[in-house]
Amino acid sequence: MSANAQQVGIAPYQAVSEKWSRVLLKNLSLVGVYKHIAIDHSSELADNSDAIHLRMVSDSSVSVSNYYTRNATPGQAGTQGTITYADAAVTDTVLQLTETPSCAVKFEDYALKTANVNFQAKIIERARYYLAKFVDTFVMNTIISAAGTTLTAFNATTAAAGDVYDLLLQAAAVLKNAGAVPVSNVSDLAGDRGMEEVGYVVVNPDMMRFILKEPAFVKVDMTDKNAMWKAGVVRGTIAGLVVLESSNMPTTSKVCTIFAGIKSATHYAVKKISDRMMPLEDTYQMAWSVLTACGCVVSHPQAIVKCAVTVQP
Repeated sequence: MSANAQQVGIAPYQAVSEKWSRVLLKNLSLVGVYKHIAIDHSSELADNSDAIHLRMVSDSSVSVSNYYTRNATPGQAGTQGTITYADAAVTDTVLQLTETPSCAVKFEDYALKTANVNFQAKIIERARYYLAKFVDTFVMNTIISAAGTTLTAFNATTAAAGDVYDLLLQAAAVLKNAGAVPVSNVSDLAGDRGMEEVGYVVVNPDMMRFILKEPAFVKVDMTDKNAMWKAGVVRGTIAGLVVLESSNMPTTSKVCTIFAGIKSATHYAVKKISDRMMPLEDTYQMAWSVLTACGCVVSHPQAIVKCAVTVQP
C-alpha cells in the first residue's frame, strides 16, 4: 500500500502485496486439459454462427459374406449364393458455438491510482483464466455425458493393491477396440502422431493419489521439453493410457467421475466475440468486459468410457 493510500484511508484489500499474491495465485491456478483431449476447430469458424459438420462412415455400411455356399464335392465350387447389400450409413455430428461465457469488471480510477499494484491488469488476467476454466469444465462435462461405455462404479478407498490398475485396464480395453494405440512411455507422444489416437484418462487430485500407489504407474519425465506435461497436465502412463490430472474435475458427494478416450473422438471451438474497455458516463470509472463463445461435440462415443469412482471414505 502506498504512503498516500495510508494517509487517506484507502481500504487495505485494495493494496494487496503483489509479490506474494502472484505466487499464491500461480499455485492455486487449475490446469486445463481440454486442449489435450479434443481437436481444436476454432480457426475453421469464420463466423460465430458457423457450423462444422463432422461426418463419419458407419461400419454398418460394410458387410462381408460368402458368395458361394459350401459343396460336399471336393474341388468344386459351391452353390451360387446371393449378394447382400448393406445400406450406406454416415453419422453427421455438428459442432456449433452453443455457450457464451462472459466476464465484466468495473475499475475505480481513484482506487487504482492510490495503490502501488496494477489491479486492472491482474484482475483482467484472472478473469481470462476463469473463462478458460469455464471452457475446460464444459468440454469435460460434454465428454462424460456422451461416453459410449460406463464401467461399474468403483470404490478406490476400499480397493486392494492392483484393483485401480485393473479398472484402468478395463478402460484401456474399450479404447483399444475403438482404435486407440497403447503407449508405454510419454515420449511416444512426440512427433506427428500426437495424442489423436493415443488413449488418455483424466482424473482429479483425489483419484490421482490412488494411481500413484500403483507399481504399474510410470511417472512422467519432467526434463522433457514438451510443455504439455512440463506444465503438469500429464502425470505419466499406466495400462497403456496417458494420465492427465485436472483440478477442474470435481469430487461430488465423495465421488469423482473419471473418463478415458482418444483425442480424435472429441471436437471443440472457442471464439472471442468482444473484448473492450470503456469509460462509464459521468463517473470516474472504467468498465471492462469480454464475451466469448464455445462449443463441443463427441463424434465417436464408442471411444469414450467413464466410471464413477468413490475417492473419499
